[in-house]
Amino acid sequence: MKIFKRISLLISILFSITVQSQEAVRTYLADEGLVPRERQVDYQNLTLNIEFDAEKGKVYGKVKHSFIVLREELDSLRLDGIKMTYNKISLDGKEVKYKADDKGLSIYPEDLIWDSKHNLEIEYEAYPKRGIYFIGWKDTTGRSRKQIWTQGQGIDNRHWIPMYDEKNDKVISEIIVAFDNKYKVLSNGKLLKTKDIGENKKEWQYKIAHPHAPYLIMLGIGEYEIARTKSKSGVPLQFYYYPDQPEQYEPTYKFSVEMFNFFENEIGVKYPWETYAQIPVQDFMYGAMENTTATIFGDFYLIDGRGYLDRNYVRVNAHELAHQWFGDMITARDGASHWLQESFATHYDMMYQKEAFGQDYFDWVRKGYNEQALEASKLDLKPIAHSGAGTVRHYPKGAFVLEMLKYVVGREQFNAAIKYYLEKHAYGSVDSKDLLVAFHERLGYSLDWFWEEWVYKGGEPSYKVEFERQANAASFHVKQTQDLKALTSLFKMPIVFEIHFKDGTTLSKKVMVEEQSQRVDFQIEEDKEIDYYLFDPGYQIMKAVEFDKPTSILKEQAKKAENVLDRHAAIEELISREFDNKDEFLLERYKEANFQAIKAEVLAYFVPKLTAQSIELTKEALKDKDVEVRKAVLANTYRIPEELEPAYRSLLLDSSYVVIEDALRMLFFYYPFHAKEYLKLTEGLNGNRSHNIAIEWNRVAYLSTKQDKYIHQIVDYCSNSYEFLTRVKAAEVLKELNYLDEAALANLLDASFSFNSRLVKPVRNVIDHFYEQEVYKKMIINYVASKDWDEREFRRVNSYLIP
Repeated sequence: MKIFKRISLLISILFSITVQSQEAVRTYLADEGLVPRERQVDYQNLTLNIEFDAEKGKVYGKVKHSFIVLREELDSLRLDGIKMTYNKISLDGKEVKYKADDKGLSIYPEDLIWDSKHNLEIEYEAYPKRGIYFIGWKDTTGRSRKQIWTQGQGIDNRHWIPMYDEKNDKVISEIIVAFDNKYKVLSNGKLLKTKDIGENKKEWQYKIAHPHAPYLIMLGIGEYEIARTKSKSGVPLQFYYYPDQPEQYEPTYKFSVEMFNFFENEIGVKYPWETYAQIPVQDFMYGAMENTTATIFGDFYLIDGRGYLDRNYVRVNAHELAHQWFGDMITARDGASHWLQESFATHYDMMYQKEAFGQDYFDWVRKGYNEQALEASKLDLKPIAHSGAGTVRHYPKGAFVLEMLKYVVGREQFNAAIKYYLEKHAYGSVDSKDLLVAFHERLGYSLDWFWEEWVYKGGEPSYKVEFERQANAASFHVKQTQDLKALTSLFKMPIVFEIHFKDGTTLSKKVMVEEQSQRVDFQIEEDKEIDYYLFDPGYQIMKAVEFDKPTSILKEQAKKAENVLDRHAAIEELISREFDNKDEFLLERYKEANFQAIKAEVLAYFVPKLTAQSIELTKEALKDKDVEVRKAVLANTYRIPEELEPAYRSLLLDSSYVVIEDALRMLFFYYPFHAKEYLKLTEGLNGNRSHNIAIEWNRVAYLSTKQDKYIHQIVDYCSNSYEFLTRVKAAEVLKELNYLDEAALANLLDASFSFNSRLVKPVRNVIDHFYEQEVYKKMIINYVASKDWDEREFRRVNSYLIP
């Protein structure tokens, strides 16, 4: 018995050693998104004829699906379709049995043969609440823009087209739209023809050349002008803008042609579609959407030259364009692979930001992405290859991971592997392993270790670094201090170590850091004096790091490090320390800085001090040509002494709409007796799409004069005559002023019925603010009780019927 126990123990130990010594270990977190939805048939073509009653929000459609049977036995087909009325359904020209419910349509064909091809036609009507949106048709004043536009991602096109609405199938779509001829109509692919069909109506016929996922089918209808040009490779490009705002065309679409040419060259694969258009729409609930050949974006990005300073379209423009390859040409097979779309689009928009705005700007974006990833890991450790990973991991973290992959294999080899990956899977579906295999097949690299730590597992490395100098040697001691759990282990990454000397020479090593504790040694001449030293210069690795350095070393790093992130990190740490001539040193850094983030860091230290020295710096900074520096002053202003009032007043004539708004609010707070002068300087300015200056102007005018016409204008800005950002800003001012009348309440409740959560959530908070006050509660209850609401509206307002 004892012998048997010893043998069992020995076997157990050997098994344990064997398991622990294995390198190829894959750890998965449970994820329903790993498995794509099953398909019964392969849909090949989708042809849609569609008309609208825009005022009623009604769709009249006839859709034809061509499909191939995928299974030996098939007794029913299931299509998605939300709350539709079906007038006629036929299969291969013959009526077919079907059963409809609020979620879709089950069709019961007879004798479908495996691999056979069929045509299914459906005539239907619908009042969609999602997927397609009718903008401005209920504005009784006629001031709102009138538009119809769609948003299909993730699975919302099923609300206006009965279809198989999942990303793991692809179709060639053909969209034929009949509508009022005074409007422009955009859909996917090439405009084959238009024709007048009488009664002031016109028909537009669009068809795409290659298969794409159903969620990418789109429509955009409205009154537009179109600027047309071509890329270097000859692809037709169309840029839609509002006819009454032609000055917004150039600033909005700045760099559009250049980025198109850049991506074709950098990606190495020709643009995969026949044309490309972009169209702004009102009340869009996201930033933009990469519909195949036809990007929709929120018209808050439609900006003039001054608006460009505050919020330009360049990053989003690049992001959606990159999606035409990553997401549209090749599409994630399942939810767990969604990062292959968003991370790539974010990665390439980062690259174009570097082209447009420079290396420092690019590095500062990477720093922000690193910080976002670390914050997300405090909540959970989901990997980027998980359907529930969340926005931070699918977008910024995934983009940084791809940048690190490029750092590991080199830019040219990265580009070669990506070209191979795209061409191998063109117009198909992919998952995370497909990308891994592409790097192996094209370059021969086995990068499973990289996928394991950065794609399939979560978290980020946390390094504690120490530096030691001996007579003729120096050493970096590196420890990985992150918690080692099922989804986070030790990281293996090539990291650069640098030592810079007073004589201007440098020693550098790139070392694969993979142990929990690791030492990197340098041999140096005994008489060489060290200036400063760096661990991962330029912050190439996503990480948290603790590296305590002497003040003297940090000062040299702040002055001399090549990368802006290394200089900024030193200045940030130095601000928290006390040392001789600190203010003079920091002022020198400000004057030498050529990037706004370093100036902003120094201003955050000086502006609140209000010493003679800081006041002079504030005056200088308020004249800086970089708007971000001027904004940094405002962000750190807690008091405006009389000596500085003229300098701040000058901001009321600034080129930035945001600066004017913030300066007006701040000046009125500190110097209300100058309100009349401030209002005169800013009179007639609307500001950006959200009417930011006009709303603030009316707030100041109301508070300083108590004239009702100003508060009534703010109430009007809450109405459905305006887009959602204006309504939100006006609603928040009503809350601040604690003002509510029946017209304001009507506008707020109307806003609360919107499909756009970016309007609904803040407006509901404003209504709740008033409802909590007895003086307003009765008004709200009486108003809600006196109106007739439809079922959907009543669900939104019934909570306000409880005393």
